[in-house]
Amino acid sequence: MNLQTIIGLSGVSLLLSVILFRVLNFFKIRKYYAYFFSALLFIISFISFSGDSINIYLRGLINDLSITSIILLSYYLYQPDRDKKGDKKETSTVFFIITITGLFFYPTALGFGAIDPYAWGFLNKDHGLLPSALFLSLLFGLMLYALVKKQTLLLLSLVLSTFAYQFELLESRNIWDYLFDPLLFIYALMAMLNFLFSLLNPEKSVKAERDKAIIE
Repeated sequence: MNLQTIIGLSGVSLLLSVILFRVLNFFKIRKYYAYFFSALLFIISFISFSGDSINIYLRGLINDLSITSIILLSYYLYQPDRDKKGDKKETSTVFFIITITGLFFYPTALGFGAIDPYAWGFLNKDHGLLPSALFLSLLFGLMLYALVKKQTLLLLSLVLSTFAYQFELLESRNIWDYLFDPLLFIYALMAMLNFLFSLLNPEKSVKAERDKAIIE
């Protein structure tokens, strides 16, 4: 099993662990029990049953998670109760950028338009130097923005995704697959829609926060 396969399978196992952790957290299971069972599921997902392991089956369905997804999942496990304003702002910034990018990227990549942005992610001469140069300029521009605005999570995602691409840590040779993936886009889109709903219905949002505080 090579490093690319290990990282790909670990990303899928991490996703399963986070899903279980969130379910246990929802039912108010004590944190150390939630961490224990989530870690146990991570290990079990590598064990082969009838030929293949759970993470191999799931990886065949959803493909590899992006490096950004792995970072965000790890961040959630590290800090599951993100009540601080700064923490919410950091994740919201990442989700906003992913949502805007995905709304442009996926329709055009599927053929709805005259350009194919997915091809830019190969960063080679076969797809033209100008698109690759513009893509890299935008990428490094986002890194500079994250550095200036002290958006640590965004900066970490961009830098580690680029680093992973350079060292071919995933099977894909397209940098887009390192920056985000369909599952992350869907989650980010839902998070942004939920944010817009809270802006349009502030009273319901405040009531929900109050009810949550009472329960806790």
